[in-house]
Amino acid sequence: MPILRRCAMARSVFLATGLLLLGLASGAWARSDGEKALAEFEEKGAVYSGALADYVAQVGQRMLRAAGQDPERYTFTVLDDPSINAFAVDGGYIFVARGLLAYLENEAQLAAVLGHEIGHLVARHPQERKLASRSSRIGSTILGFLTRSGALYQTARAYSEAALSGYGRDQELEADGLGARYLADAGYDPIAMLEVIRVLADQEEFAREVEGRSVSYHGLFASHPRNDRRLYEVIQAGAAEGVPPESTPSEGPFLTLLEGLPWGAPASDGVLVDRRYYHSGLGFVVDFPETWRVKDSPSALSATAPHGAASLITLELREESDKEDPLPTPEAMVVEVMETEIEGGRPFTVDELPAYLAVVKHEGEARRLIAVVQKGHRYFVFKGENTREGFDDAFLRAFSATVLSFRRMRQADLAEATTTRVQLHLATPEDSYESLAAALRLGPRGADRLRLLNGDYPRGQPRAGDWLKVIR
Repeated sequence: MPILRRCAMARSVFLATGLLLLGLASGAWARSDGEKALAEFEEKGAVYSGALADYVAQVGQRMLRAAGQDPERYTFTVLDDPSINAFAVDGGYIFVARGLLAYLENEAQLAAVLGHEIGHLVARHPQERKLASRSSRIGSTILGFLTRSGALYQTARAYSEAALSGYGRDQELEADGLGARYLADAGYDPIAMLEVIRVLADQEEFAREVEGRSVSYHGLFASHPRNDRRLYEVIQAGAAEGVPPESTPSEGPFLTLLEGLPWGAPASDGVLVDRRYYHSGLGFVVDFPETWRVKDSPSALSATAPHGAASLITLELREESDKEDPLPTPEAMVVEVMETEIEGGRPFTVDELPAYLAVVKHEGEARRLIAVVQKGHRYFVFKGENTREGFDDAFLRAFSATVLSFRRMRQADLAEATTTRVQLHLATPEDSYESLAAALRLGPRGADRLRLLNGDYPRGQPRAGDWLKVIR
């Protein structure tokens, strides 16, 4: 495709999902809120699956039996999100972010988190909120998992950390007490509730004092300082109401299952590794030229040519309603929908997907190319700009290679997209969090981050023979 080799590239991926938000904000739920939310998370690649997710569900089922609930009516889902969060949604759906799991120490603490969320559902707290408010919040949360656009991302975080629950103090304490009772009934030590409080309190302290930001876990103990007498009384009362079973649960493989847990931004948000961009939510992979400077910002991904060359490549996402029949062809997207005047163009295919390349009508000094790749109702629009009078060969090769590298994401790509993971390390007498952070190149606050991960914040040190969670 000779004309394809005549392009330049700067990409800007807009991951906006306005149609999704409008649909959810309408309040028209064909199914329960939780069922709809789960379907959206699954569609956008925000669900974390595997042995750890199965294990979370098993512990959740144990807690449901202790609560006298029908396990068949509840669903537990781990979300591929780094936030320290969990929440319950009407319909028996409980979501736990993988970011929270990384900071827990054992199965009992996991059971405490799940017990608290079950308590909210048993007490029917979600049903006590207005549907309109709930629907819009769920919309913003899902939107947040699909984009790192600043305002939307913050909206999602505000929802998941505070607005989601919308529960008052009394409702939170009621869920605490119910969770403590379920822990005792399931054979766990209710002290795990207080241990999780410590984990979350340490997170808030670290965020405030080290990172200079405010963060709060949505409902589970968010408003409870460590010396909260009423909280302690509620947990003690709930534990006293429980009837421990004859056999207690084993410690379980919790720590072992954390081995290899992804750390940081999920591929569903879009991840740049070297010059390759992965997006599992939208299901694509694309490569940028090795020597080009790629910038990943909250709302855009762009590439500029090296050494001050006047070349730019952008990638934009356009969406049509998936109910529109027929959908515009890639050529129609360029000419009719985008209303672009072109000098000429030709169809082609990329990874067996229909595409179209057009030379934009020349105006001024810049020369522009547009390549549109259609993937279902989504259109990936590559724009290349070369400010010289004509398209130089370096620009054309770079643009061509970038467009032709576009492909649908495959299962093997998910492993490549995650470069940082949680690993287990057996502490030696010589180990300190400072020495481990230096060896792992975790930066100036790396030692404190390791302390947080292992329940030793703010001044603890590892003990020889303990299994530590590290990031590498």
